[in-house]
Amino acid sequence: MIHLRLELPDDADAITDLTRIVLGARSTHSPAARMRAGSRSIADLCLVALDQGSNLVGTLRFWPVAVGTHPAIQLGPLAVRPERRGEGFGRALVREGLERARRAGHRVVVLIGDPGYYRTFGFLPATALGLHLPTPEDEARFQVLALEADALAGVSGIAGPRHDAIAVRA
Repeated sequence: MIHLRLELPDDADAITDLTRIVLGARSTHSPAARMRAGSRSIADLCLVALDQGSNLVGTLRFWPVAVGTHPAIQLGPLAVRPERRGEGFGRALVREGLERARRAGHRVVVLIGDPGYYRTFGFLPATALGLHLPTPEDEARFQVLALEADALAGVSGIAGPRHDAIAVRA
């Protein structure tokens, strides 16, 4: 059974360890990490997945970003313990995170990740829609999801950090 809950401050070390195990240096040195640089994660959207033994086996965070002048949120990193992949923890985290984002009024979600995996949640190639990263590295993996039907109308430009009044946590 999968149990999801909001990330707690006491989870910080376990989350850092898990993202380093899963992503290595990409957890802090990648276009995705640069996109959220200097931002704080969005507290009401950061989730962890626990197994039946209450062991933290997965994590998902969201961050405030901008695409051009348009506010958006970034999904990621998503990390699941390698030995627990394929058990549905990642899918559950993404579905719940996106639903919480929708209910909170967020309209646009971007990420850098495997197109085959995220396509199942409705993500589309971002560059085809006029959204770009500051450098071409990872643009083939840059994706976007509109949480409302018209959310992408007029959205274009380069994605990067956004520092504003959104409720956030380190």
